[in-house]
Amino acid sequence: MRSLDLSKIELVLKKEIKKLFKIQNFKNTFFLRKKLKITLLICLFLPGFFQKKIFSDKLTNKYQVERKNIQWKKIDLEDKDKKEIIWQRIENNKDNIFPIKKVKSYKDSYKKKFESISSFNRSIVFNDSIVGPDVSWLVPPGFKWNKKYKFDASIRGHSGRFTRGRKGSFWGWNKGDAVGQFYYQFLNNEKSSFGLNYGIRSVYSGSAPGGATDVGEGQSLGFRIDHKLSPTEGFSFGAEQLLHFDGLTDTGRDIYLTLSKGIWSNNKTGQFPLDIYTFGVATGRMAEGNLKFLCSDLLGGSGTEIKHKRRLCWAPVFSISRVYNQKFSTIFEYNSKWFLLGTSIIPFNSVPLRGTFAVQLSDHIDNYKLNNFDEMKWVFRLSLGF
Repeated sequence: MRSLDLSKIELVLKKEIKKLFKIQNFKNTFFLRKKLKITLLICLFLPGFFQKKIFSDKLTNKYQVERKNIQWKKIDLEDKDKKEIIWQRIENNKDNIFPIKKVKSYKDSYKKKFESISSFNRSIVFNDSIVGPDVSWLVPPGFKWNKKYKFDASIRGHSGRFTRGRKGSFWGWNKGDAVGQFYYQFLNNEKSSFGLNYGIRSVYSGSAPGGATDVGEGQSLGFRIDHKLSPTEGFSFGAEQLLHFDGLTDTGRDIYLTLSKGIWSNNKTGQFPLDIYTFGVATGRMAEGNLKFLCSDLLGGSGTEIKHKRRLCWAPVFSISRVYNQKFSTIFEYNSKWFLLGTSIIPFNSVPLRGTFAVQLSDHIDNYKLNNFDEMKWVFRLSLGF
């Protein structure tokens, strides 16, 4: 194709030169033919060479200037309002001409980081790896158990309000009560998880309040099944303290079925605050209020008393939580017995240690009338995962 193009161009040039120099017979002129071919080669290839050289130098200079003007700095990945472009260095660049690379914007990286929600006992987990704060105190969330952590140790308790017939200090323990719980979720796939939990009514003994019983009394066993409905929805069916081993358990035969849903701010994935809604039905300690149904003697009663066997009843429960970031949340819970308002925090996301503190706003004794300060109690939960 090139030889054909050259011959056509050569014919055109011959005619023009013929007119210009008035040469009638130059076909056999060896010198002129050679000169024409050299001229053609120069016209065809030399401009392209200079063009390539000019554009190459221009492109190189452009990126060298950009490289010198880039300001490298640390970016806080928790600040959702960042809209600047994130750049990263390219290692082992042989030519060292383009040492910068444009990667995803901050907003896209943030969305990918928090696109799915799972659970870890009462805590929320982002993308099956980043543990966040608790979203409830007693009511279990319905999200599927996360894939990273299988074991969780937890202590939950509440203060008392009366000591020897007298009202105690709000901040005092006042003969409160606590229970130790251990969770092992050993089966986990893409959509569901299954595990067991072990409860101990008495977690310590001694002269301090609540230490009159021996450590290890009130042993019980339960289970938990979770199922994922979507990246932000799921349900859980299980029981805590279901089977009592020594007849000394009074922490409740807590059977439950809960459904949870998470809603990101402005319905934009990864944008805090994140609202968590959990609704369900439960028994045992979550069915001590005034609203009950389907009561029976199933499994030997509710397990909330040692001396008196109460019937096993069902009651509605719910919790509403706002997660402000991956370390802090507020909780509003109705567990049939109490209305609670509290907060939860995880100091270090790399260490799954979570703490929750809440205040009892009202209880079933006064038909959920709002308590005054002298009637309020406080509750806590402390959890550590592995």
